[in-house]
Parts: sequence; structure tokens; C-alpha cells
Amino acid sequence: MKGSTQISALIGLAIAAQAAIIGAVVYAKSTSRTTTASQTANQTGFVKAAMPEGAIAREVLIVGPECDRPEGIRARTLAASLAKLNIPYRRTESISMNSDSTEDIFGAMEQMDRLMKGDAPVVFINAKGKANPTVDEVVAEYRLGIETKQDR
Repeated sequence: MKGSTQISALIGLAIAAQAAIIGAVVYAKSTSRTTTASQTANQTGFVKAAMPEGAIAREVLIVGPECDRPEGIRARTLAASLAKLNIPYRRTESISMNSDSTEDIFGAMEQMDRLMKGDAPVVFINAKGKANPTVDEVVAEYRLGIETKQDR
């Protein structure tokens, strides 16, 4: 009887050890993916986004109002700063999405909705977007895309 109790205890410990190892592996994989995704977003603050219809590669798309409210002033100031740096840009007050532009249209729409609910202007570049970025963030993301394309 004593031997079977010891064997049962050993089997229980082995099962617990396997469960702990599997849990640790799963946790490590999930946190490494999260870390990688957050590092990508943290470089410039831009997040992966489906590009609006008509967006052009290597061009900054600034979405914001043409007015004298703070949102319009920020959009105008950003455009002027990019012009001084000879970075191609285009301003628009509205955008649309083509359902053919992405495989996950519902995910793309949710991401677009999150971006558009932020402060204007919303900027798209390099298949990424950000609400109300600074000039430095836009320039860094633009240059990151140029460097990446030249490395290929």
C-alpha cells in the first residue's frame, strides 16, 4: 500500500511539473508576441492600419478639417512642416476604405474607427496610422519606411 501511494504521488508530481512547463512556455510565447507588437508601436507611436482608399506609398496622408479650430490648425502646421522637409504629403478631410484593400475588413474597420475617434489630424504612412502625431513622430515613421524599402 505504501509503494502505491508513493507511485501515485510521483505521478501527480510529474503531471504537475508538465503542466507548469507547458504553462510557462505558453506564457513566454504570448508575452514575447505582446512585447514585439508594443515595441513596434512604441518606435514612432504609429500602429498597423489598413490604408485608406487612394493612399499612395511613400506619401504621408493627413486626414483633418480645413478650419481654424485646433484640429485644423494642427493639420495645417503638420503639412507646412512636412513641406519644409520635402516630405511628400496630401491633406484630405475625408477617407474611405475599399473592402479589397485588406483580408480582414472587420478588423481593419475597427482599427480605423479607433484611429478616427482620436484627436485630428489622423495620419497614415507605411501601412500605419496615428491620431494627432507630432511632426517628429511623422518624420520618424516616414524615414523608417524609406529605410525599410531601401534595405529590400
